[in-house]
Parts: sequence; C-alpha cells; structure tokens
Amino acid sequence: MTTKRKAYVRSMPASWWQRLGFYRFYMLREMTAAPAVWFSIVLIYGVFSLKHGAEGWAGFVGFLQNPLVLLINIIALVAAAIHTKSWFELAPKASIIIVKDEKMGPEPVIKGLWAVTVIVTLAILTIALLF
Repeated sequence: MTTKRKAYVRSMPASWWQRLGFYRFYMLREMTAAPAVWFSIVLIYGVFSLKHGAEGWAGFVGFLQNPLVLLINIIALVAAAIHTKSWFELAPKASIIIVKDEKMGPEPVIKGLWAVTVIVTLAILTIALLF
C-alpha cells in the first residue's frame, strides 16, 4: 500500500561544514586530495619525459621552473604536510596499544611516525645527492 504523505527531507545547506571547527578541518583535509592529484600528474609527466632523452628531460625541467608551476608545487607541498599531520594524529585512534596493562597515549605513536618520516626523507635526500 502506498501512502499519499510527502516524505520528510531534511534540508542541508551547502555551508553545513562551516559551522564547526572539526568539520572545517575535515574539509581542509579532504581538499588536500586535489594538490596530491596535481603532484601525481607532474610525476607521471616527469617519468614520461625521461622516455624522450635529454630533450624531454630539459623540457620537463623548464616546465618545473615556470613560476606558476612552482607556486602550485609549493601549495601541493603544504597540502601534503597538512594531510600527513592529520593522518598521523588519527593513527593512534585506529590502533590501541597496551603497555603494562595501560593504554598508551597518542604522543609516542605520533612522534614515532614523524621520526620515521624524517629519517626516510633524509635517507632519500642523501642517496639523491650522492648519485
């Protein structure tokens, strides 16, 4: 049997996320996906530039030296740092670690993730500078 009543649909304004700081930060974190896509496309372009030898690589380097591209890459770096920070802060909530019958706080996990990030980054930079 069908009803003639109209279904209740709660209205949701487009600015729903602007009400609370938690939602604003959530939307900021979600918006970091766009610069990540940009970085991925630039990386793929660089890999395909290698296919065309020195001329292709020179064209890619010239592209990277464009002031607009440099600005977009700086924005992508900041977005990646924001995304990394937010995910490192969420990691302790996803895994509960018990040490001596007590739940470990989030600080050691967050500091450990940052330490691994710094060590791996320095290792990659060292290898890149040596070769």
